[in-house]
Amino acid sequence: MLPERLRVAGLELDTRAHRLFKDGREIPLTAREYALLEYLTRRRGEVVGRAEIAENVWDESYDPFSNVIGVYVRRLRRKLDDPGSESLIRTRRGEGYELAGAPDADA
Repeated sequence: MLPERLRVAGLELDTRAHRLFKDGREIPLTAREYALLEYLTRRRGEVVGRAEIAENVWDESYDPFSNVIGVYVRRLRRKLDDPGSESLIRTRRGEGYELAGAPDADA
């Protein structure tokens, strides 16, 4: 059984309601933004390639030549990252993306 709450780096994802909280404040996300963030959170600390993200977050109509994943990563960064701080979602050039941060102590 999957956990109802995922916690990492001050973020808390409610996997039942598909809601995100940062430091106790709700951050509104689209369904696709939430799905991408949940996938990266479940794979935190691992580099996840675009093909794997497309297979697990997008449907079969995904165009592998589009930059839609990069667009969604940028949107998430704007919502998650504090000004002047290092991004929680790191780009590994030529490899994919990685969600930084250890699970919170009570996770």
